[in-house]
Amino acid sequence: MRSPEELDTIDWQLLYHAYGDGTDVPDRIRALYGDDADRADTALGELFNHVLHQGTVYPATVAAVPFLAHAAVHAPHQRAGVLALLAGAGGEGPVPRAGDQEEGHARVGAEVAGLLHLLGDDDPQVRRHAVRVARRASAQTLPAATRELAAAYATDPAPAVRAEALIVLTRIDPDPRARTRRLHEALADPVAAVRAVAALALLEQEQAPYPADLVAVLADAGGDRELAVNRVEFFPGIGDTDSRVAAVLAHDPDATATVARAWIAQGNVEGRGSRRAHELSTHWRGRENDTLALLAAALPHAATPWDLSELLGAVICWAPGATYPDSSLGDNLMPHALADATTAELAQLALGLLGDERLLTAIPDPQPRPLVALAARTRNLDHQRLALRHRNACPDELLATLTPHAARALLRDLTDLLRRRPTVALVRRFGDWGIRDTELLGLLARNACGNPGELATAATVAAARLGADPAPALDLLARHLEADWRCLEEAGRLGPTAAPLLPLVEGYLADDYAWARRDAAEAHWRITGDHSEAVPVLTDLAETLPLAALETLLAIGPPYPSRLRPRLLHWANTDRRVLTDDIFAPPTEAPMDTQLRSAATRMLT
Repeated sequence: MRSPEELDTIDWQLLYHAYGDGTDVPDRIRALYGDDADRADTALGELFNHVLHQGTVYPATVAAVPFLAHAAVHAPHQRAGVLALLAGAGGEGPVPRAGDQEEGHARVGAEVAGLLHLLGDDDPQVRRHAVRVARRASAQTLPAATRELAAAYATDPAPAVRAEALIVLTRIDPDPRARTRRLHEALADPVAAVRAVAALALLEQEQAPYPADLVAVLADAGGDRELAVNRVEFFPGIGDTDSRVAAVLAHDPDATATVARAWIAQGNVEGRGSRRAHELSTHWRGRENDTLALLAAALPHAATPWDLSELLGAVICWAPGATYPDSSLGDNLMPHALADATTAELAQLALGLLGDERLLTAIPDPQPRPLVALAARTRNLDHQRLALRHRNACPDELLATLTPHAARALLRDLTDLLRRRPTVALVRRFGDWGIRDTELLGLLARNACGNPGELATAATVAAARLGADPAPALDLLARHLEADWRCLEEAGRLGPTAAPLLPLVEGYLADDYAWARRDAAEAHWRITGDHSEAVPVLTDLAETLPLAALETLLAIGPPYPSRLRPRLLHWANTDRRVLTDDIFAPPTEAPMDTQLRSAATRMLT
């Protein structure tokens, strides 16, 4: 330990942290010793932000450790917070990372001996963070740290302190028999948090499918409020309990469902049960209805706006394409669909994705995106018309579901939308539908001339597809393709008309960028009608862009390359998800992995 009087013996200008040199560190450490509690609180927050920014250990962090250790013992304010900062300065995980992380681990370890007495402090938060600092005990202090932690585990009255002491003992006790015995004895401990961390530690040593008795203990005890530690705290030095649970359960879907169900029934503390429900379908196929049933049960327990937002986001993620069997989820969504604006829009979107018509019958003025979601789910012409006519219509996600027949029936609404709020997606779909209409061609011409960039290109190409002179489209695309690949899709939409562009398209078949090669392969096939150039490119892309490659191969049609068959069998039949969703994917679409499985299955059959 080093006292604040020694701060000036360090050349802090030579040391850096997240925001520059360390010359501001001494004054912030001195502020911890002052009489002003608010100033001490501000100084500690600034220290966290500068010397442990996002958990990163810097040279200034390492130099500050002995001074922080002194403050943890002698400062009048924020001793628990200072200990938390020390624990973080020791680095995350059981093995420190190289460089400053490793040096921080060693420097904190050297201070452990002088901090162990804080395991007997009157403040349970000080004791709890002292446990975390003890995690970094050096070889010299390990026997004393193990002894003092064992005493704290045996006698501390605070459940969270005992639970975390057990976690740290499991990591640092050099005697494997003592570790195992302690964990098995803890399964019958009267404190729920202790039983839960014991079950978790033992599950980490098992292979899935996990023993039912250990899963049962975690399910019964893990929903306890005292286990609600680490999730929102700064880098505590002993790992994140919630992440450890997620990592273990990711290998066993039935255990995940068991734990989620129990924790939700116990009140869904901090949303931990509903997160397990979400992870059930994140990792495993065919569990969407299980997830939605668990989320329906969790909705009444949402205690904070954050909890509710997280829950609604999970429902929105898994509702598209799911066939949820009863109305309980919609029933629990309805109160939120009439709440404040942000919550209402999320709840209404969930109702729309489920195809729940109460969005129209029970909500006075539904938001535009939920109307689009409902129309995309039901494919009902009246629902589609309502979505298109909303004053703030944003129907791009609906357009992909409209057949040419539906588009003709909705032509008046679609052209009105093109007049009011033209988008690239809408313009392209007019070309796909093949509707030849004088007014429509006039609107496309206006957008081709009056709007810069992508919209003008899409409008020019759509007009050519619907019978206008193709020369402007070919000239425009040629200029774009000489510069980059992003108009390859538009060239492909022109089909054989784009034959003059083939030399430019072929130049991208060997491009370094995977998406450029995919778009070039599809464009080449659509222009020439010959798949001999496209199929080898798409086959090679099946590893890096599996869904996009398979969808294009399906459009081309069989026969499919035989060397894809092992991959197709895996993608069609594995229980685990292969793809995770792009955060920018439209919520009305089924999860990307579901689409991949469907594409692979169709190619096999």
